[in-house]
Order: sequence, then C-alpha cells, then structure tokens
Amino acid sequence: MYENLFEPIKIGPVEIKNRMCLAPMNHQGDRRGNPTLQSKAFYNARALGGYGLIFSGAILTNREAYQEYPMIPYFYPGSMNGDEWYDLVESIHSMQTGTKVFAQLLTSIGRQGARGANGKPGPRGPSVNSMTRKELYDGLGKKHLNWAKYWVHDWTGHLLHSPRETTVAEIKYMVDRFVKAAEMSILAGFDGIEIHSTHGYGQALWLSSRSNQRTDDYGGSLRNRARFLLELMSRTRAAFGSTVPIDVRMSAREYKPGSLSAEDMRQIAYWCQEEGADAISFSDGSGYDHMERLFPEEENMKIIKAQGKKAKEVIKIPIITAGIHDPKTCSELVASGETDMIAHGRQAMADPAWPNKVKEGKIDEIVRCAHCGFCTGMGHIGAQVSCRCTVNPNYQKEQYMPEFWPRPMKGRVQESLKRWKPGDRWQGKFSPWNDYYNKGLDKE
Repeated sequence: MYENLFEPIKIGPVEIKNRMCLAPMNHQGDRRGNPTLQSKAFYNARALGGYGLIFSGAILTNREAYQEYPMIPYFYPGSMNGDEWYDLVESIHSMQTGTKVFAQLLTSIGRQGARGANGKPGPRGPSVNSMTRKELYDGLGKKHLNWAKYWVHDWTGHLLHSPRETTVAEIKYMVDRFVKAAEMSILAGFDGIEIHSTHGYGQALWLSSRSNQRTDDYGGSLRNRARFLLELMSRTRAAFGSTVPIDVRMSAREYKPGSLSAEDMRQIAYWCQEEGADAISFSDGSGYDHMERLFPEEENMKIIKAQGKKAKEVIKIPIITAGIHDPKTCSELVASGETDMIAHGRQAMADPAWPNKVKEGKIDEIVRCAHCGFCTGMGHIGAQVSCRCTVNPNYQKEQYMPEFWPRPMKGRVQESLKRWKPGDRWQGKFSPWNDYYNKGLDKE
C-alpha cells in the first residue's frame, strides 16, 4: 500500500531511499547552540522510524547572527564546535538505515534578532521597516508577547521597532561566511545543504517588498530582492561543483497585502534552479501573517493549491512539500505529480515511525498529530523548556531510551565522506581545518 512513497529519488548526486523527510525544526535539544545527546536521540528515532531524509534545524553561519539570537545552533569558522556536528551526523548514520542528513544553513535571524543585545548593533534586516503592534499581535498572539520577559533576551519587544539596514559589505561578508559554513558542514559529514529562506527569517525578509524597501541592487524589483538569496545559491554551487546537493526552502506564498505571491515564489524558485539548486522545499507563510500558517489545524493543502502542478510546470527539480500528514493524501499527491516528497514536522514529533508504519500497512497504529499547538506553545510562552507533545510522551525523552543512542561505527568513518576524493577541487581550500587558523579567521 502506498508503494510510491517508498520509491527512491535523487537530489543532485545523492539518492534518497524514499519520499519522506523530517522537516527542519529547531530546539530539538540544547538551547545554547550545540547538539546534545537528546538532539542525536531525537534524530536517530526518526531515522529508525523510516524517514529517508533529515533536515537539521536552522544553523547560523556567522558570529554576529549568533549574537543577535543566542539560542539557535551555529557553525562557522572559528566556532570550535565542529566535533558536536560531526558526532550528530555520525550518530544518525550509525543507525545504518541509509537515511541522509542535510544541514539547513541561515545567514541571520533578521528582525527576530535581539535589539542591541549586550551593547551590540541591532538585528540586521534589508531595510529600516517596522511592523505595527497590531500586526505583531495578529501574527504571534498576545500570550507570546506577555511571556517574552522571561527569556534570555526580549525576543519579541524588538519586533515593534525596526531592524537596522544591512550594508553591502555586510551582505558580502554573510555570503562568504555562508559558503565557508557549508564547506565545514560537508566536512563534518552532512550529505547536503539546505538554504533557509522562509518564515520571515534571514533571506525571506529580503524577498518581500513589505520588509525590503532598499533602493540599491538588493531592493526594488523582484529580481533585485532575490539577489542576496541567488548569490548564496550560486556561490555555494560554485564552491562544490556538482558534488554536493543543495536545496532551497521557501514559502509557497505569503498572506499580507503587498507581500510575496505564489507567482513570485515560483519565479524565485525558477531562478534558484537556474543557479544550480537541486531541489525546492515549500513551507507556507511569512511567520507574521498568522501563526496558523506555520501550525495549521488541518492538512496544509494551501501549499499544494498555491504551488503543486503550477510549480512543476516551471521547476524541473524535485519539490518537497510540508504539512501533509495523511498517508493516502501523501501518496495521491506524489502520484499526481503535485509534489515529489513530503516533509513532516509535528507529525514526526507525534510518531517517529510514521514511514515504517505506512510501509508495513499498519495505518491504524499511526499516532496522529493532534494539531493542538502545545509543542510550539511550550517554547514560545516563555517557559524556556523544550517542546513537549500531548500524544507522544516519549518526545524529548528519547535520550533516555537506549535504542536511540548512537552506535559504534567501524573505523569511525563517515559514510557520507567516502564519496569525496582527495582531488575534489573544493577540498583544496582546506588543510582541512588549518586554513582558518593560519589566516586568523578564527579571530573574526
């Protein structure tokens, strides 16, 4: 039953064993920027549950971005946490399920960043542009604002003010750091790279005329507003050639007046394909039009309605769609050509073995996501605890379950690194790590 969900598919040079992905989600472990045993156990459980591709949550790619929001994981030259990422990827691969792992990389938090935290400059955005208090309340909800005072920094108060405009020099710096972080990620064993450009973070802010009111080459026309993202795409592709798969995650559309339409997003996706993208992953909304866009209370068919076959008419590379939980619907969408792969976030929290249960015909045994929002609410209301799930008591407790612990790997050789030959041209930039220290880049 639903055999087409278990057919392999290639993203660039890497074959994924089935059409089921674990969507990128943050806060699956430590809130201080590093993977933990819980992070490993969480991902291991989903690998053992049958997901063919795992996306990490967002990983910040420069020091300044981490200073703007010091709770998101990070990995950049000089960050000194390569071992943690190596161990995380090795842990997932040690499950011996054939599951691939992509690093989702992000240049900056954007307007979500702390406002001048610790005497640092305010968060970087495309231009000075504030949202009204009503827009913020409509998007995040009053309860999220009321509890923000209990966080390390007030992550919502700054949203009532404007970010500072990013200089062109800072754009070039972030592109350079992003490419180096991508190279470091592959050296740490990740099987591919995803560029994060959705939900009002980083690059997503640059795409919309609501948040990007620049008048230089990075503002104005849709092509100019997409320039930053396309430079990330083209530079990363140039660094790796055809040896590494690169995916771009973006919203299917946004919902505020004057923001990005479905047609705009298809055009941007097409330009990403032209610059060398191997896949496009669609989520939905800007993160501020309304939280229900991120956490729908039903199957998120809005994404399919916005893109679906319309996107397939202009994008020839694989498309990944988030938010579809029902096995029958997933199978029908893949069969009809509306999408190529399905990504689960909250459904994978509720039941890490969703793919295996579908493959084995145990549909009635699937623990369905209740769409209650408790998982995200725990993180947003200020309790400063990891998410919990009302239908899965083991969620965020996987670290106490030995079956999900990392396993020894013979010779501790990364399976993903076996395909890299010493002569690969992008590896010539490394010795492999000493280059950063010889040039003093670790001091930046």
